[in-house]
Amino acid sequence: MVNYIAKAIKRPWLILPFFVMKFGKRMDDEKYIKILYYLRNGNKLDLEHPKTYFEKINWIKLHDRRPEYTTMVDKYRSKKFVGEKIGKEYIIPLIKGGVWNNADEIEFDKLPEQFVLKCTHDGGSTYICRDKSTFDFEGVKAKLNKALKKNYYYISREWPYKNVRP
Repeated sequence: MVNYIAKAIKRPWLILPFFVMKFGKRMDDEKYIKILYYLRNGNKLDLEHPKTYFEKINWIKLHDRRPEYTTMVDKYRSKKFVGEKIGKEYIIPLIKGGVWNNADEIEFDKLPEQFVLKCTHDGGSTYICRDKSTFDFEGVKAKLNKALKKNYYYISREWPYKNVRP
């Protein structure tokens, strides 16, 4: 906890996601995005007349909610989507049986010498194994299981992530 407080002092925008995850998800998306933007940038977010890149990205988060975006951000479902659009030969194949609901289901001894593990539902849980003999299986399992309990939408307010199955 002390470590988190030290990080929050240096980067105050870390505070809002912490409170939202701990104390409720009822905050309106626009209000959340405006507060987070202010904490990160020190100025107000203009969503009425967006001019900067980040103003436009945040406007899109709130106003462009096409259902296919949920498929596109889902790391598993997007493989099929892209394969149908441009061809399966351009898609990196999954390891056989390589979709799990819990990191404890992963049979690490059956994985190849090099592999990548990532959650389907967020933008940060990616673990690259270049050498199984030095890979921290237990540490990665703990991090994956923790990530699987979070809904990335409530941290980022990126609407497409809201209904992605972890």
